[in-house]
Amino acid sequence: MKNVIAILFLLLFLSCQDKSELVTEKFQPTIDWNLSNIDTTDIKTADLKASLEKIVILDDLRSIGIVYRNQLIFEHYSIGDSASKFPVYSITKSVLSAIVGQLIDQQIIENEYDKIDKYLDLTNYKDPEVKTQIKIDHLLAMNSGIQDDTNYIRSNDPIRYILDQDLLYQPGGWWNYSSAGTHVLSAVFSEITNQSAENYAKEFLFEPLGITDFYWQSDINGLSNGGWGLSLRLRDMLKFGNLYVNKGKWEDSQLISKSWIEKSTSKISTFRSGSGAWDYLPDNESGYGYLWWVNSIGNKDVFSALGYGGQYIILDDARRLVIAITSNESSTRNYRQKISTIVFSELITIFPKLGT
Repeated sequence: MKNVIAILFLLLFLSCQDKSELVTEKFQPTIDWNLSNIDTTDIKTADLKASLEKIVILDDLRSIGIVYRNQLIFEHYSIGDSASKFPVYSITKSVLSAIVGQLIDQQIIENEYDKIDKYLDLTNYKDPEVKTQIKIDHLLAMNSGIQDDTNYIRSNDPIRYILDQDLLYQPGGWWNYSSAGTHVLSAVFSEITNQSAENYAKEFLFEPLGITDFYWQSDINGLSNGGWGLSLRLRDMLKFGNLYVNKGKWEDSQLISKSWIEKSTSKISTFRSGSGAWDYLPDNESGYGYLWWVNSIGNKDVFSALGYGGQYIILDDARRLVIAITSNESSTRNYRQKISTIVFSELITIFPKLGT
């Protein structure tokens, strides 16, 4: 434990050892890589250290990083290092949401309310008269009625595998989590752009952010997996999160419109978390936007990209705070409950809100 505390103290208060590597990383607008401003903020550093100490000793943790007010103030790797890519699972969905927003910003599509049969021929699938009522926004908001059958990735025809199944309800009528639904969204995306979600994201999202080393799984037909399959470095998870905290602006470019950021991270569906499959999230009024989770911390919403096994990008724009976490995908429920409790109930609140 003494060694862990010493490492944390050094990471929080001393200059980074390899500045030649770090200066190539940009967290807009600028980063003070030597961490000299950490002790001039209103952060209670003793509380911060204590909270981080609880996290870094957890067995299933792979990495954690924090960007606060555009500064990378902390990173820790239990496995790997800053060059390591980690599978982020369903965080992939939030990236897909971002690039759908870019299509609207670029006026490639007018809005997210097109029916999917404008882009996909549904006539040869089961119950086409029902499935033609599915709109892009239903796929984004998880209320299309498409079942959450992840075996599509093993199919020789994943889109047929998904769309030949019965819907759980009329599109727009309810809410259910569905990776299969977001894979259909990936197919729609590719029909609109005539390229994979991966290739579009590389050009219009990742390269402007300086994200050059990533992996995105494809299905047998070359469609980017819309449900999961993306692997990112921890720092690149933080960059993506910081883009959202800054309302879509990166350096001098508006990569995603502020209006899309705000719409996609608003509660479109509301429910209570803290039980069932989501019992590791805060027990409060929660919600889901366009492939983003929304939870309440005090009287303010905090939104998150979440992935299987304990992958997190947690954003609090009232604090200009980004917390990224990667975990062993076979992590225990007890681990996820512990780390979520520490982060949502303790760690976030250590950082002052803007203007306080």
